[in-house]
Amino acid sequence: MRNGKKDEIRMTAIREDMMAAGFRLFAERGIESVNMKEVADACHVGIATLYRYFNVKLELVLAIGARKWEEYDEYIRVLRKIRNAEAMSAAEELEFYVDFYMELYAHHKDLLRFNQNFNSYVQHEGATEEQLQPYVMAVGKFARYFHSVYDKGQKDGTIRTDMPEEKMFAATAHILLAVGVRYAQGLLYDGKNEADRTEEYQLLKRMILREFVTG
Repeated sequence: MRNGKKDEIRMTAIREDMMAAGFRLFAERGIESVNMKEVADACHVGIATLYRYFNVKLELVLAIGARKWEEYDEYIRVLRKIRNAEAMSAAEELEFYVDFYMELYAHHKDLLRFNQNFNSYVQHEGATEEQLQPYVMAVGKFARYFHSVYDKGQKDGTIRTDMPEEKMFAATAHILLAVGVRYAQGLLYDGKNEADRTEEYQLLKRMILREFVTG
């Protein structure tokens, strides 16, 4: 007699192994250059088994993207609780928010590398809004963190709020993420692609804070 609970646990473990193998390969080589056979080989299953869990490569890529950003969000939520972000001023929380992106570069370069061509890949493959929803929800949590900053700023005046929240969030997030991706991917032209770019990231952070902090 089959044990349904054990079967479920085993299937979940297999799925997790597939996603871990896919993430590692996509982060190392880029999404487009890796095929499903290579993912199957990396997690030691047959290609038919992989396709039973993920019908097409797009499904695997989207599942990995959502999972990895959910995991990073969980880390941020714990850190916010430890640092008592709710008690921070808007200016303090803005700095804390900027540090989220610097943390990605410091300790999650593989996620930045995976993200480097994620958008172009899912667009090229014609991902639907429904397929993208879990990923969008995971990434969208960063907008909610920024909303906390902006809402405080309207009350305590420690950051500018003359710029619309959506524009301020987009400018900050896009710059920080784009720079982090380029640093992690080595997409630079000074012959120092292996160098640690933390100091340059710190300079960008100070520029952002000078632009938005009122004090």
